[in-house]
Amino acid sequence: MMIKQFLPKGLFGRTFLIVMVPVFLLQMAVSFVFFDRHWSKMTERLAYAVSGEISAIIDEVQRSGNSDEEMKNINRLVLNHLDMQMMFVNDVVTLPTRPTVYKGNIAYDLRRALNQRISKKFQVIVFEENKQIFVDIILSSGLLTIIVPEGRLFSSSSYIFILWMIGLSLLLFTIAMIFMRNQIRPIYRLGLIAERLGRGIPVGKIRPSGASEVRQAAEAFIQMQSRIKTFISQRTTMLAGVSHDLRTPLTRMKLQLELLDDGPDVAALRDDIKDMEAMIEGYLSFAKGDGDEEMERCSLQAILDKVADDARRMGLNIHDQHMDDDITIWAKPTALTRVFANFISNANRHADTLRIQVIKNDNENVTIIFEDNGDGIAEARREDMLKPFIRGEESRNQKTGGVGLGLTIANDIILSHGGDLMLGTSDDLGGLSVAVKLPV
Repeated sequence: MMIKQFLPKGLFGRTFLIVMVPVFLLQMAVSFVFFDRHWSKMTERLAYAVSGEISAIIDEVQRSGNSDEEMKNINRLVLNHLDMQMMFVNDVVTLPTRPTVYKGNIAYDLRRALNQRISKKFQVIVFEENKQIFVDIILSSGLLTIIVPEGRLFSSSSYIFILWMIGLSLLLFTIAMIFMRNQIRPIYRLGLIAERLGRGIPVGKIRPSGASEVRQAAEAFIQMQSRIKTFISQRTTMLAGVSHDLRTPLTRMKLQLELLDDGPDVAALRDDIKDMEAMIEGYLSFAKGDGDEEMERCSLQAILDKVADDARRMGLNIHDQHMDDDITIWAKPTALTRVFANFISNANRHADTLRIQVIKNDNENVTIIFEDNGDGIAEARREDMLKPFIRGEESRNQKTGGVGLGLTIANDIILSHGGDLMLGTSDDLGGLSVAVKLPV
């Protein structure tokens, strides 16, 4: 749905929306009922009361005989007891022409109430500037004008009600935001801790906080992390023991071969032993991954300079990019150097030119691209190349390639850093392109 793209993505925004929307709709409904019912009824009743008073004034004027003294007495009573003013002009038979400054519900309600009370010809004019309402009435003896203050037909309680409702709503929303933020903060902190632990960044002692469900999730996460570390440690220890046990008979076999005369068979056995030792080292390296090295803030340019110098010593024609602003990242320097060295070793085996470039995507990610002019890897095989024991070179000859764990180990290390490894084809050099995306 189109509305989804406008909805907040975070938990705080969505929770606030869940609280705010029902309250807002309730206030709109209450306001509509208040204005449509209460305010209109109140205005009608005030207009009905004023029209009754005007009708009584008309009766008194017609009974007075139109003498000046009587008119003064009536005007004094109207002013003192009804808070209105009255003027009478003899022998006027037409309504005066007055500028119509404002007409609205007040004039409409008063006019309707007067139609029910009197049968004389009249007009109602509202002057908003001085908050007065002029009611001109044609009597048989002249023109009667009654000036009614707007306050007699209008109550400010409606606006006061709205102001109180808005003010209290803002206050309650502020309090709700504070409480919601305090409840959501432990969830946000747990997410950050999970991300940092997933990348191997030290977070110190984790103290579960917040609601009981959040505490339970944090404690379950801590236990899960501990079990994973224990499993990895046990696996590494077991494989190290297996490696040690295998090296012992291999060493005896090497010693026995040294006692034999040189020959084709002896040379073949020596090669087989070397291959077995290389495979054992590869298996052990795969099991260890990035080892027990701790995460730290390190210079990306320093790591790239080191591996570029190694590439030049191998005889590669290398083009590396020097960043204007050095980028520091959370990383395990030795493990990351090992990953980059693997890319250089592969390039040295299959190409003679290597280019390294760095692209800073935003304040959160940086991409390091290694491109060579070798044969590359077919697109159909790129996904398989990241799996264990899959070699880019089809033969099983150790002299033309490793045991097929180099890219797998590199991919595992990059993933442990919270990054991604992508294989592709270089547009410029035509060979393999390896892109490593790492968080800053």
